[in-house]
Amino acid sequence: MRLRGLAAALAAVLAVPPAAVPQGDSGADIRYRLRTTVELVLVPVTVKDRQGELVTDLGREDFTLLENGEPQAIRYFSTDPFPLSAVILVDRALDRDAREAMERTLPVLTGTLAPGDEVAVMAFDAYPRKALSFTTDPEALRQALAHLELTAGDPAPPQASMAAGPMSAGPRINAVPVGPGAPSPAAASPRTVKCLNDALFAAGLLLREREAGRRRVVFLLSDGRNSRLNVHTSEETVALLLSEDVSVYALGVGGARYPRGSGLLADYARATGGDVYAPASQASLEAAHKLAAEQARYQYTLVYAARPAPGSREFRRIEVNVRRAGVRVQARQGYYAGLPEH
Repeated sequence: MRLRGLAAALAAVLAVPPAAVPQGDSGADIRYRLRTTVELVLVPVTVKDRQGELVTDLGREDFTLLENGEPQAIRYFSTDPFPLSAVILVDRALDRDAREAMERTLPVLTGTLAPGDEVAVMAFDAYPRKALSFTTDPEALRQALAHLELTAGDPAPPQASMAAGPMSAGPRINAVPVGPGAPSPAAASPRTVKCLNDALFAAGLLLREREAGRRRVVFLLSDGRNSRLNVHTSEETVALLLSEDVSVYALGVGGARYPRGSGLLADYARATGGDVYAPASQASLEAAHKLAAEQARYQYTLVYAARPAPGSREFRRIEVNVRRAGVRVQARQGYYAGLPEH
């Protein structure tokens, strides 16, 4: 998360009780000083032991951080939880068993909300559909999840499409996009057509507009199948997610339960500093819902000052290591420095 623009940040600091925010060496709030004259990079980090349990007793001195191979001084360090801005992104086109298990466990997600969290709901097959705008109301979330249709139906785009982004642009014939960059009309027939890249891209666009100082995450529930009819490539989608500091927490269902460490779900999770889960039963799926939310909220937060960026955007690789044996570190692969594209 790049941090610029001191005036807006000071206004946000004044609105937050001092005891409720993590502080750095200078006593400044690192969650809301998100626009300063110094280019700062915020890196959420998760650390797990060999059993997959969260490691929560590390200090600043236990971490080393590198940008493009060069060591960076950690300016700020925090273990305090951040409020979440989350998109629950649900795969509609699942096999019967996976769909039924999903329907039974989706209500569990309501209980993972904490005060201050905000959540939106989207469903996708060939096209993403927004089922609920961002809300802090658990009952509104419960109702949206309860009425979410998970049966694979006609993948034609909805009448009211997303308000932003290339997926909503361009002319249509019989409700099917046409013209350069549009999905093929063949996408309207097979039930198995699923555009996972486009769905994550749309979720990233939703999260782009959320206020600074929140952890931006996507909780993706899918079998990981992906069509060649996507408008966006996986590389373009990862670039957007990294630019907007979005982490993907993927819960693999159906066929995705088996290749846990590989596949598209794992690729998105690793690239963005999230995680992937492969629950083998309904009970473990419910546990995975809770674990994903806990892991997204309770992370170490490292902040460092980056070297000045060029006029154009460039990708900078981040590497985080821990001075403790037998642990696994999860952090996003990098970020984009320079002038934003929007």
